[in-house]
Amino acid sequence: MGKFDRSLTKLSASSASAAPDAGGRASTMKIGFYFGLWYFLNVIFNIINKQTLNMWSYPWTLSLVQLGVGATYCTIQWLIGTRKRPNVSWGLIKALTLPAAAHTLGHIMSCLSFSSVAISFTHIVKSAEPVFGAACAAAFLGEAYPFYVYLTLIPIIFGVALSSATELTFTWMGFITAMISNFAFAMRNVFSKVTMADYKSDTTLSSENIYGLISIMSFLMELPFAIYFDNGIPAMVAAGIPFATLFRYFMSSCLLYHLYNEVSYLALGNVSPVTFSVGNTIKRVIIIGASILFFKTKVMPLNAVGSIIAIVGTFLYSMSKNKAAKAA
Repeated sequence: MGKFDRSLTKLSASSASAAPDAGGRASTMKIGFYFGLWYFLNVIFNIINKQTLNMWSYPWTLSLVQLGVGATYCTIQWLIGTRKRPNVSWGLIKALTLPAAAHTLGHIMSCLSFSSVAISFTHIVKSAEPVFGAACAAAFLGEAYPFYVYLTLIPIIFGVALSSATELTFTWMGFITAMISNFAFAMRNVFSKVTMADYKSDTTLSSENIYGLISIMSFLMELPFAIYFDNGIPAMVAAGIPFATLFRYFMSSCLLYHLYNEVSYLALGNVSPVTFSVGNTIKRVIIIGASILFFKTKVMPLNAVGSIIAIVGTFLYSMSKNKAAKAA
């Protein structure tokens, strides 16, 4: 999740108060539980997702079904009444078209990167998303931050560059697709701010409902491309791996993808944007560390230094941007 996800909460009347309740220990424990579950699901997803791609290298189909599972999950909730149905109109569909297109591109590019390089490297490159976010906000929205905010982008750029130069699993495919993913998610933020302004007062458009609608639209958008690039619907067959095993990994990846996004919204709805941003940085560190340990990824000293510099830069960017917002 990125800035787009935080902006979605502003469209939700149910999330009018971003800061956690002053309820003391109960509120703190609830927030801690949400963040802990979010981290746990994210780590398990990344590991199982990579294992699935290692066994069955069809990232287009895998990413498509991940969107489809989320779309189905939300649709069922709307039909049985466990979640308030959104007021869907042609105007809303038009407003969501560009954000959904950017989301589709960002999602498939992330999956392509995961299939090409180590998980840890993809996440290091994706830590550069604030660079793209700041550039796109300035270019398309005219948003500008104080100079000290932009200074924090320097360690992000330097760290990613250093890590890329010393990455043992480096491929241009993995690097470029991760960078395109960064750009796509940054543009998703821009599009959502431009096209969704007229729907801020609609109480049925919670962040979860908007995410559900985007999942449906993204699934439909990616479907023809997945069929084309994977030459139809690929058979779930892998050399030396039983069908039941492969299917279990495949479906686990798809379910976990949606579940960790659902839990992230629960966490986001109980904290301020800056707290969530810091939590997101910590999440990335945990994923990188867990994936290195699980897959026994060999890390060169300079690669580790570059990773640390990039992550610290991301943290500093979040804090300095929050400081600038308070001073405005």
